[in-house]
Amino acid sequence: MRIEDVASREVLTQNLQKTVEIEIKTKKGIANSIAPINKNGIYRIRSLAAEELIKKFLEIKRYFVNQTFDDIHEVDNFLHDIDISIDFREIGGNLAFAISSAFLKAFAQWEGIEVFEYLTKQPQIPVPLLVVSDKKKTETDFKELMLFPVQEKIFSKSIMRLVDVANKLELNKNMTNEKILRNLASFTTKNALHLGINFGAGDIWNGRRYTYSTGENLITQEQLLLVQDVARNYPLGYIEDPFHENDFISFATLTHRLSTRLVVGNELYSNNFERFKTGIELKSTNGINISPTQMGTITDVISMVKEAKKHKIATVITGEIDDRLISDLAVGLKFDYIKLGVDSISANRVNELIRIENKI
Repeated sequence: MRIEDVASREVLTQNLQKTVEIEIKTKKGIANSIAPINKNGIYRIRSLAAEELIKKFLEIKRYFVNQTFDDIHEVDNFLHDIDISIDFREIGGNLAFAISSAFLKAFAQWEGIEVFEYLTKQPQIPVPLLVVSDKKKTETDFKELMLFPVQEKIFSKSIMRLVDVANKLELNKNMTNEKILRNLASFTTKNALHLGINFGAGDIWNGRRYTYSTGENLITQEQLLLVQDVARNYPLGYIEDPFHENDFISFATLTHRLSTRLVVGNELYSNNFERFKTGIELKSTNGINISPTQMGTITDVISMVKEAKKHKIATVITGEIDDRLISDLAVGLKFDYIKLGVDSISANRVNELIRIENKI
């Protein structure tokens, strides 16, 4: 595929932050992708601000114009050659993702197929994890509360049932942790649903204890017992980040004790391949939350998913990413789950997944 031109323009993200959009032109048409603005962290790839993104793009633009690339892996390897740092600190991991994902769309366009078809010949629709409550909606200590189907194989039926239940929930800011769990649990059995909790334990970890709004200050062993009690008392099938990001051992202990539940690492892995390998070695989790926009390139995402599947670790896709692309990646890379919310952004993703499901 020969590149006729590569351009950028200043645009806004879904949460109205300034960023840039990368546009690739070939004789088959134009493909574009927006650079996400991610929070930076010690284990994460480097995300640059909009002003820096434009400057870095102009510095590397010449490497792509009038060049020919055979596939997405060649493009992504080239991006890693341009920036040899492990965290894309030179050009920005968010710029690398925008370029990589724009090329992915261009390759699919070049072949006259959809992106998910470019990624695989055997697409798979993920199971929806519907976030029905979070800390913004209630004052519980749980970062997110989710519902997901137990057995339903058809995505469209699953999501419609989940939305019906979500619309019946009566949640308010005055609910205690226990009351909101009882409220959600009352809908699970009769609707063939499981409960999911993102504990977001890193947010309540003060370096020595887990501090709850109830006044409880739990040491690690007490936090472990609390999570086990919740799993015993409620139909809990999905557990995300029950401990802080460096406690691989407690994750492993919980995964072993609750072997029939899905224990998922998000902040634990921070989309960092080396940390994920540590988790695999220690058997810390049986699930991983992957945000493609924080991986750098599409090939990096592919590698992470392949590694997870190799070790029979369930994959969950999430993150700030355009609705069409996240649906294509979820299906084309055969993610097991997709995290969705009850909002207009998720509605667009749901509709795109229903369209893909109808096609395949």
